[in-house]
Amino acid sequence: MYLNIHTHHIEADEAIIQVENLIIDSEISDEIWIKPIENSLPNQFFSAGLHPWYLKEGQLEADLTLLKKILAHPKVLFLGECGLDKICQTDWTFQINVFKTQIQIAEEFKKPMVIHCVRAFSEIIQIKKLLRPRLPWLIHGFNNNEQILKQLIQHQLYISLGSALLQDKSNASRLITSIPIKQLFLETDDKNCTISSIFVAASKQLEVDVEYLQEKIYSNFKQIV
Repeated sequence: MYLNIHTHHIEADEAIIQVENLIIDSEISDEIWIKPIENSLPNQFFSAGLHPWYLKEGQLEADLTLLKKILAHPKVLFLGECGLDKICQTDWTFQINVFKTQIQIAEEFKKPMVIHCVRAFSEIIQIKKLLRPRLPWLIHGFNNNEQILKQLIQHQLYISLGSALLQDKSNASRLITSIPIKQLFLETDDKNCTISSIFVAASKQLEVDVEYLQEKIYSNFKQIV
């Protein structure tokens, strides 16, 4: 089966294991969040987190309360996406504080984390070294340079690649062979593409069969959830 570790658009295909991302907002009623989780397909799972783009100081307490309620559902496998973003408008100190709070929640609920990171990889690594979380972290949508990739791999983060693999000259395409296969995932994120096309592109870059890649990535999935 194909495994899509991070998506905002569910494909109508029961042969795909899909992890749909929920960006938590407590201004929307609990029922709106819980109902689609309870009515989801057997191979459809979820991640849930407070995204740095949408953080609001005035509703943080309510957002965190809702997040904890959603994380308690057995079909919610990951906390995220959450993280740090230096080019968004959200106050930087507030971003860091909320990220650290979500790390504590992930540890409490025993959920691996899906991390959104823009120009803040050194801070992500520094916080990981400081807090020493027990649960795995996954950087989603990686398309950065080799030096950053080496640091992430060294600090035992999982790396998820997405639509950048469809561009031959992207960093993701160029560096995929540098990622240990035991730390690799694939995703569609919010892009208008299929997970099968991402797998085909990755298999070509790695010079392996798609079926081999499906098996290895599913094994990684079972290791962390």
